[in-house]
Amino acid sequence: MSSSRPVDPNLVHSIATGYMGTCVLLAALELGVFDVLAEKSLTASETAAELDLKTPPLERLLVALTVIGLLDREADRFSCSPETKRYLVRSSPSYFGDYYHFQVRQCLMPDFIRLGQLIREDRAIMSDDWSSYMADEEKARVFILGQHSASQGGGRLLASLFDFTGFKQMVDLAGGSGACSIAACRANPELRSVIVDYPNVLKVAREVIDKEGLSDRISTRAGDILNDDFPSGDLMLISLVVSGFTKEHQVQIFRKCFDRLPSGGAVVVHDFLMNEDYRGPVLSGLYNLTSVEGVPTSGPDMAALLQQAGFIDPVVKPVIPEYTGMVAMRKP
Repeated sequence: MSSSRPVDPNLVHSIATGYMGTCVLLAALELGVFDVLAEKSLTASETAAELDLKTPPLERLLVALTVIGLLDREADRFSCSPETKRYLVRSSPSYFGDYYHFQVRQCLMPDFIRLGQLIREDRAIMSDDWSSYMADEEKARVFILGQHSASQGGGRLLASLFDFTGFKQMVDLAGGSGACSIAACRANPELRSVIVDYPNVLKVAREVIDKEGLSDRISTRAGDILNDDFPSGDLMLISLVVSGFTKEHQVQIFRKCFDRLPSGGAVVVHDFLMNEDYRGPVLSGLYNLTSVEGVPTSGPDMAALLQQAGFIDPVVKPVIPEYTGMVAMRKP
């Protein structure tokens, strides 16, 4: 059935040229533009002098950053927009730049450029033997450092939406840098967590955990959550990973969780969940292209898969607005 909405003459072209904004942002991060303009307003020539760059090419970049909303301009002086100050200045506690530099630029963009080829070959973004990718210490480090930059905010939001009080031992499956475990342990001083992930991932996780001063409460265990055993606990967390598995493997992982929980224990799935009508959110639909084997799944449909494993009483909530969602259920 064709849509009855009016034709948007800018829709196709804005999508086709969207890569330009991405590249402008990445270039600004690489050159240190945002850090120079974080606390002061400078002209193009003053900014170029601070960065030891030629003025004309930098001015072109500053204008591009202004028109996409990452810089503000007053007469001939440039400064960071509020969003840039919060997310793209390295000194900000909400700094997101490492995610864009490490994961978007180095891990995702090379595969997105060849997306048509990958679909033709029945492969997904970054699906070239994931275990081999994680077996490469440098590749794993780049990916997880980028992921940590993105996961900190999501972990804090998750800790504000799910009540971690009352739980004693969490198992953080494919827990990456430990961002969610850190947020959960901050929310519940009685909670301990064990992160299960690939060995090279856990090297980075232990650095992060030590830096946060939580090595006495957060431990690590090497393992593949589908094929290997993992510890028991009264809470299982699966964040931003299960969507990459087939539905059959998702249920298999959920059953393993069910078997390792006591009665009354809980499972929390945090992922790129679609709306019930599968027409959004936009970012969820796009990020599902990175699912190695899975297909986009809504919150209610994810709850149905958990029910197949024996869980009851689903609670479905958005976590990062217009981006991720959670399904929490318990073992009867």
